[in-house]
Amino acid sequence: MSKFENFMTRDCLVPLIELEDFAPAYKALAKENIKRTGRLANSAKAMAHGEELALAARKFFSVVGAGGSLGQELALLIRLIVSNLKSCVYCTTHQVNALAQMGLAEEKIKNIHAFETHPAFSKEERVALAFASALTLDSSNIDDDICAHLKAIFPPKQRVEIALVAGAMAFFNSFNDGLRVPMEEGALDVAEAVADSFE
Repeated sequence: MSKFENFMTRDCLVPLIELEDFAPAYKALAKENIKRTGRLANSAKAMAHGEELALAARKFFSVVGAGGSLGQELALLIRLIVSNLKSCVYCTTHQVNALAQMGLAEEKIKNIHAFETHPAFSKEERVALAFASALTLDSSNIDDDICAHLKAIFPPKQRVEIALVAGAMAFFNSFNDGLRVPMEEGALDVAEAVADSFE
């Protein structure tokens, strides 16, 4: 069975709650997100069971996921590398779609794992992605050279932002994959290509 077939045949561990049944504060936040993105993600529908915790988690991710002073593009690239490393079809698909909608060169999206050498990536992107990758794979054993480059390129504020964006994405990868959140219908073609890239 392929990664995509496995992903598509899994049953979600919680029913997806529709917007009209969301708790009031969570519904208000979801409506703001729909205005911004044009969609209601299945992840939000699954998380709606959590009410207060879900509200706090979505607010946190909304702010952290934007990347602060790093900017949206670098934040999305960090989110993409983390989701790829965690083999999360759901989250990787959403990052690919968001970067494509921003008009990011497809060359960067397709070569995210070659960020260290591919000419499409800037020095700053390489350093941020190297740290985010190391943080995701083994946060207690990040190479001293990676840390030195991070300190040389980014001020403390942005070092923290990189760690927050990467850490938040890893949490959402675990949430979505662990609860087997299904992909939305409109993104299945991208999800299949993403799953194929993991094999």
